[in-house]
Amino acid sequence: MRILEVYLECGGYDYQLIKGGISVYTWNLSNALLQVGKEQASPEPVEEVAILTAMHGQQAYLQEKHGLVELDYEHQWQMRIDADPAIWGSEYKVAGQQIKLDLTTKAYRLDKGDVSIYILSNHILDLYPDTYYPPYESKGKDIGFFKPLVFQAEVIHFIRHYFAEQKWIVHAHEPYYQYLIPPAFQHDDSKLVISTVQSNMPINKKVYLPKVISLCEQLDIAIEPEQFVDDFPATPFNQCLLDYLPFTHLNYPYPDDYVNLFALCVEYSDKVDFLSEGHLEFYSQFYGTAFRPLFTQLRIGELVAANQHKFFVGGCAISDSWLQKDFSVYSREQTLQTLGLNPALPTFFHNARYAPNHKGQVELVLAVERFLAAGNQANFILRCVSGSGIPDQRFHELATNYSDKVVLRWEMQAEDELMAMAAASDFALFPSKFEMDTFLIAIGEAMLAQCVPIASEQLGMKHWWQCEQFSEGHPATGFSVIRSFREEDPELIESLLVSFEQSMTLFSDPVALQKQKAYAREHALTFTWQQSAKQHLAVMNELVAGSTNKPESQFSESASLIMSQGELVSTRFGVGELQDDQLPVLHVSANPTSGNRIEYRFAQAVSVVVFIPMELEAKQQSERFERLELEQIESGVFAADVAFEQVQNVFLLVTVQGGDQFWDGMSDVFPVKHRSQS
Repeated sequence: MRILEVYLECGGYDYQLIKGGISVYTWNLSNALLQVGKEQASPEPVEEVAILTAMHGQQAYLQEKHGLVELDYEHQWQMRIDADPAIWGSEYKVAGQQIKLDLTTKAYRLDKGDVSIYILSNHILDLYPDTYYPPYESKGKDIGFFKPLVFQAEVIHFIRHYFAEQKWIVHAHEPYYQYLIPPAFQHDDSKLVISTVQSNMPINKKVYLPKVISLCEQLDIAIEPEQFVDDFPATPFNQCLLDYLPFTHLNYPYPDDYVNLFALCVEYSDKVDFLSEGHLEFYSQFYGTAFRPLFTQLRIGELVAANQHKFFVGGCAISDSWLQKDFSVYSREQTLQTLGLNPALPTFFHNARYAPNHKGQVELVLAVERFLAAGNQANFILRCVSGSGIPDQRFHELATNYSDKVVLRWEMQAEDELMAMAAASDFALFPSKFEMDTFLIAIGEAMLAQCVPIASEQLGMKHWWQCEQFSEGHPATGFSVIRSFREEDPELIESLLVSFEQSMTLFSDPVALQKQKAYAREHALTFTWQQSAKQHLAVMNELVAGSTNKPESQFSESASLIMSQGELVSTRFGVGELQDDQLPVLHVSANPTSGNRIEYRFAQAVSVVVFIPMELEAKQQSERFERLELEQIESGVFAADVAFEQVQNVFLLVTVQGGDQFWDGMSDVFPVKHRSQS
């Protein structure tokens, strides 16, 4: 068995070459696949594991440091790109013409241990030597934006010609960077393709259809991408969904001539790989989110349902440098005193890139400010990595106002310094939002240093067992905060404050604290690359053997509370199906002064937002519905006086305890028995 790991950036063998987590993932997994593959008795032993990536202008460095050699390979051609004229204006093309790239691609190789690394180079693939990835701002302005697309095309050419009739499992990563690869090898019996979903990028992310059609013709890919175009009814509720969902980061609008890129991976890959059980569960159903009712109508929703037999959890892991580290070599007192903090105080640690919405960092800063302003005594080490600093002044004001309790960092730091800060801390904060995290290695690293985790109840992180509903019958490793799908979410701030209080209580009991820390570390130690390699190899062996067995679904059919388009399922907390007297009650009544009064009752609700059709003259705006948050007049009861014309087109988004959401409203798409009007 030969395994080829494919991704735009695969420099995990050298700290100077790493720009993102997938780089580390591919390197660690490659080595583990070789090691485990040699140890396991299998009809198809692992003969070779290789990596295929791009040069990124690093040729001189790789020759000097790693013995890079040029291969006898050269591919010359003209790549024609049908770019969207609405984005790529007359500077690059006029309507009906293509962007033309004359490419001469060469291939190189270096060997690190038993892993061979193949590297493709041309004038496009060598762009952005500092960042590797084209900045989003280059879209429509710089042809370097097409670097990932050029990489996909060159990968297909290289595999077809350099590996020709050899049998390989092509393990390609992240749909946006590989969606042409699965259809390219669908009829090649010597190449099996596994696509790994590396992040929770919006599942309905699309690309320009004419561009895909043209590239399929140029690359001899025999498919009809038009079959994946969406076609769902233009109802008022769907318009409400399309208006609102961009605020949740789960779906964005596209013109009609765009096509879903993940559809190509799902339909034509032999297997589709996910980083964790919760990652697969979330990406397959979207229960408990405002996106769920649209997902069930999308073409990608149909494809996911039809291809679930391809899905599996290959897993992810923590690097050996953290798994094998003896954290007792670090002095808590010395580390905290050097940072200007008091070692006697409970210490909270946040370690992530600066992504204020994704990582819940705005809510974190606001919660810390309220917590310290109330007179609580604790340390907070907030590391929000950013190459351009932190523009939000609220972060800097917090660090300035509480300079003896808050340390703010955004620069890159050596791994040893991160280990020292984690080892000096008691609790690790990860209030991530919008379900964007899929494994989150940083939690595991902190837990290895004996930090008690405080993490969101988002499904992609549930393998860390931060709360009892995720811990498979075991005690929780730490504390949880709610799922959140709103920016500057007040409910998340309140949830963080509760978790701070829980942490302070635990800190006041040194014996219980130490026991919890040891338990968190014990759980994190189970996430090894050897285990992930075993999970991958089990599936790869089945593929090579030609197994067609369809495994049972790996996730629950009732993951969380969701009521949209008539469906109402039980909560993930095990409450069971709701009885009639537990159902939400929506009542709309006429009000002589304001027009209408909406009242909504549901014991588990923590917020209710009403969506009201705008007047005709206001519909020229991009959004067709006005949003208004109902006032909570008592626990589980929300109301407001609202003027609207058509009751049947009024919709409500309800958020319940824990952060799950569902839609309701005065419409036939929702259950009738709990609605009334007077």
